[in-house]
This record gives sequence, C-alpha cells and structure tokens, in this order.
Amino acid sequence: METCLYEDPESQRLLCCLVAEERGDGERRYRVHGADGEEIGAVRRVPPANKLVKHTWRMDQPGHPEIVGRHEWASGGARHLAERAAAKVVTDTVESLISLGSPASKPKSPSRTLEWWSGGELVMVSQSITALTVKANWLDRRLAFAYAVLGDS
Repeated sequence: METCLYEDPESQRLLCCLVAEERGDGERRYRVHGADGEEIGAVRRVPPANKLVKHTWRMDQPGHPEIVGRHEWASGGARHLAERAAAKVVTDTVESLISLGSPASKPKSPSRTLEWWSGGELVMVSQSITALTVKANWLDRRLAFAYAVLGDS
C-alpha cells in the first residue's frame, strides 16, 4: 500500500508518501518518504502485549531517539497523574451539572489522547487524529501528517 499526501488541492506538489511494510509479528510499519524519495522516518503501530491494553504507536526519525506515543494517563510521573485525575473530576462534575437540564443526551466517548515522548522530551500531543500539537521543533511535521492519515485504529 502506498498513500501520498499533497500540499495543494490539485495534487501537484507532493508532500510525502507512506509505504506499508508487511510484518509477521502484528506490527504495522509505514515508511515515510519525502517528495524527492528520501526516507524521512517511519510510523509504527505496535500491537498490545495483552488484551487489556490498546496498541501503541512509535515514530522513528533519523538522528533522534525513538518517539513513543503513550496514553495521557500513562505519561509523566505521579504528580502528573494526580493533576490529571483532579482535572477529570472537576470536568466530569461540570459536564454532569450542565447536562442535568438537557434532554437525555447520549454521552460521547472521549477520543484517545496520546503524548509522544522521545528521550524524556514531550514531542507531540495528539487527540485521536482531530488535533495534533507538535511541541518539539526538530520533529519533521510530515511524520505527524502521516500519523493523522493512518488514524488511531
């Protein structure tokens, strides 16, 4: 499989192409190539170690440590976890109060937020594929685009 992204709606200026690699271990790997054919890096979907957790994502960019996408609750230390838990309680309480007066609204399932870390540095934050925020200047944005095209499936 090869998927290409273009800079323009007319598909004249190639941004990058994703080339899928077959693997027998359940991992899905996509090599990302620039317009001139050079390899920019790879985006990998790694299957879960057990059925209780979801798959994880990895990015490889030459010259940098591996970039690992971790669920927001699994990232950071105990302090980060406590802050997130407190914020979630407040958010859930406010949302519950707001929805009291509205007709039976179906709760929407939250999209998965991943924090992408490399060598102790927060590189990117993604909320499903709807919002990607690049934090590290050195990250090649074409890798972020490649992940967005692949989706979190």
